[in-house]
Amino acid sequence: MLARIAPGQVRFNLPGLTADSRGVASGRQLVARFAAIDRLVSFLRVLSAEQSLDDLQPGLRIVYARGATGTREAVVLMPVVSPALADVVAHAARLAGGQTFTGVGKHFVQYRDARAPLGYDVTGLADASGDLVLYGTEQIVPYRIDSELPLSKLLFRLSLVAAPSRGLGSGSPLGDGPLFITARRGLGPVLASYLHRAIVGVRSPDGGGLRASAALCETAAASAFGAPPSFWLFRVERLPVRMRGLVTRTPGLDVFIPVTDNAAVAAGYRHPIHLESCRGSFPADRLHLFSLRGVTEVVPLPALAAIEDVVRIRMPTTELQPDRAAPASRPDLSAPLRLEAGGRPAGPTVATLIPWNRLPWLRRVTYALPAPALTSCTVALLERGILVRGGEALQGIPFGTLYELAGPDVLVPVGTQFRPALSPQLLSERLGAIQGTVVLFPGVGEQPLRIVRESLMPLEPQLLARVTPPAAAVVEPGAQPTLADAVEIENRPLGPMPLWGLERPTTR
Repeated sequence: MLARIAPGQVRFNLPGLTADSRGVASGRQLVARFAAIDRLVSFLRVLSAEQSLDDLQPGLRIVYARGATGTREAVVLMPVVSPALADVVAHAARLAGGQTFTGVGKHFVQYRDARAPLGYDVTGLADASGDLVLYGTEQIVPYRIDSELPLSKLLFRLSLVAAPSRGLGSGSPLGDGPLFITARRGLGPVLASYLHRAIVGVRSPDGGGLRASAALCETAAASAFGAPPSFWLFRVERLPVRMRGLVTRTPGLDVFIPVTDNAAVAAGYRHPIHLESCRGSFPADRLHLFSLRGVTEVVPLPALAAIEDVVRIRMPTTELQPDRAAPASRPDLSAPLRLEAGGRPAGPTVATLIPWNRLPWLRRVTYALPAPALTSCTVALLERGILVRGGEALQGIPFGTLYELAGPDVLVPVGTQFRPALSPQLLSERLGAIQGTVVLFPGVGEQPLRIVRESLMPLEPQLLARVTPPAAAVVEPGAQPTLADAVEIENRPLGPMPLWGLERPTTR
């Protein structure tokens, strides 16, 4: 059974229990009990955010213990460094769903709470076997320790969680501090050259610009996280914003943000426990890189060299001197473009130029064209005639000057070709046949015409003339329609010369 501590009480039944200057009873050790490992991690995270876990070393122990009912729980034993630190530990344990006890040796009583501001004492020691005996307000539970979990091993086993993104700039996930960048062995020299060129371009006179150093690292032989056997490690100071997207999205490159002198976490992620509060858990002779694949240990601690000493130095090449001096002015290699007759058709016929005197022919042939042919055709009204262009091919119009495509939107007469024989794409680019503009070569030796996109109109709306039907006669209600007089037909014999005697009318 537990009893509340009275003000001014100095004698206690629990061995090792003493009162501090405030009158609060506490022992030389604290015990925090948790029913599951996730609650233990939450406790360490809350505690590491408020207090450095190094202050609880070297007496901090994490053990797995079994109670009298056989349940396996996580128990943390730590020394009482100061009364204020004991209150911080008790508050963090309550937030994580655990209980806190104080005492020394194997007997621990529940730590003070709102019902007992000065703490608790036992009315008598329980005769229970076990490594730990925890006296609670509801029951007394003896525990037997099964195994011990070092804090460093727990830190290595936990997986990283995604950190909230804050965008670019000073609030970006990379921050403004130094960065570690790991690169596959083949990418290391390339990244070193890139950083060296950037350093030369942005370095300020006071030395406050971009700085970088590099080392070739070997991973520990006992590493089981699939890390490459060797890789390049770069430490970059003040990485510019324009370079952050390159290093974070390039395959084979991984970015880490240092949290301690020899520990860094992958950019965009965080460790469940604040590693900067656990500096004593990382050996000083090695570098620890926390990533989604696990923890990579670099042994020994790499010695970084300045990036200027790492990049490759290219020897100057010896150039052969020419026998004579080059001309003062560079000769012009351009040649005029000529359209010549000859050659086989490069493709289907796509257009025809119909003179204006053949417009009736075009009107007649449109009655025989199917609907798909009319829909795909466009026309342009030019001074020399009507240009009719089909879709992929012109169908049903066999007259006029037929044209084919020498390049995209470049029309030449069928049976002609360009000299020099340029590629269709280059030809269209140099002639200005872009954004729907059509360049037409009417014939050999004639100047080309440029037809803008707005001049090409669909053929189908241009064919149908406006028809105005006459107004219909309306019959009044109840009235009978007027019928025309009956027509009587009379046949008379005309004889052998019916037009004899008729005079031709004179025209004035």
